[in-house]
Amino acid sequence: MFWKKKEQERTEGIAWFSYTVLLPDIAEDENEITVIGNLTFKNTGNTTIHNPFICIRIKPVQDVRLGGKIGAMTHTALTIDGTNTESWHYIHDNWKKTTLETGEHWLKPNHSQFILPNDILTFSNELHISTNKEEKYVTIEGYFYSDEIKNGLTSLNNIIINF
Repeated sequence: MFWKKKEQERTEGIAWFSYTVLLPDIAEDENEITVIGNLTFKNTGNTTIHNPFICIRIKPVQDVRLGGKIGAMTHTALTIDGTNTESWHYIHDNWKKTTLETGEHWLKPNHSQFILPNDILTFSNELHISTNKEEKYVTIEGYFYSDEIKNGLTSLNNIIINF
């Protein structure tokens, strides 16, 4: 009789940014660069990943705004469009102070408490960068964490804008 060897449990994943950059319209006197994109995580292991959360770090932090479906679990604007499964919320109560001081946005999905093998979790976002800022560059880094990936996983790429 042949016994099937039990596959070794692997907790693995990859994270990456996909994005597009919209330059300001000089004829319209716009002074903002807009970056529309996603930070995506794929569970490439063979075990379920629990309690996922991300960190998006923006350097330097001045004159850059992060937007997306971010709000409280019961935020009315997030529930009106019916896609509440993609909404996120800040982990820390003092998130405004943290983001202004460190540029770090710690976010958790409102409904996705686990990621099955081969499944994907995506944070859709929008960044607005003032072209009037003193430093003429911005770096956006992405990190993924979970109960099983406590030390974090760095995204495969960063978003780097020079102007």
